[in-house]
Amino acid sequence: MNLQRLTYLVIAVGATVWCALIVLPSAIAASSDSFADVGKLVYSVFRPVCHQIDERSLMLFGEPLAVCARCSAIYFAFLLGTLLYPAVRRIDNPVMPPRWFLLVALLPMLADVIPGMIGIHEVSNLTRMITGGVFGLVLPFVILPAAIEGVCQLLSPSTCSTVHHKKGLSDA
Repeated sequence: MNLQRLTYLVIAVGATVWCALIVLPSAIAASSDSFADVGKLVYSVFRPVCHQIDERSLMLFGEPLAVCARCSAIYFAFLLGTLLYPAVRRIDNPVMPPRWFLLVALLPMLADVIPGMIGIHEVSNLTRMITGGVFGLVLPFVILPAAIEGVCQLLSPSTCSTVHHKKGLSDA
């Protein structure tokens, strides 16, 4: 297996484990009290990356997921985008999208958060999931080429220059 495919596989497995951990505390709480400490530990792992407000979280088996609705959407859409990546782009010859690509993916989230903060519209878990999902789905198309190139430069710089930039767009 070449370095590019291994890098992709590590990220895909990592995203899968991360998403499994998001649902784990809810599943544990529904199954038995004997693993309650494991569930509490998983919640505490996610506490630094998410506010975990119950009203803003999705519920599974009557328990909140380990992260809020927007974070859940970002992470699960990231996993989906990662799994779809090989169908859309080549792993062994990735293309870096233009820099503005990520900013455009952030705009729906900003359009949800900012007006919600100043009271122009009501932010719901549905809008959080849609806007987070858009961002999460786009994210692998930026992260994967960068990670593949970074790993290649670190571990095998002479044989592994892979990332191609779209001429005139990514260097603007």
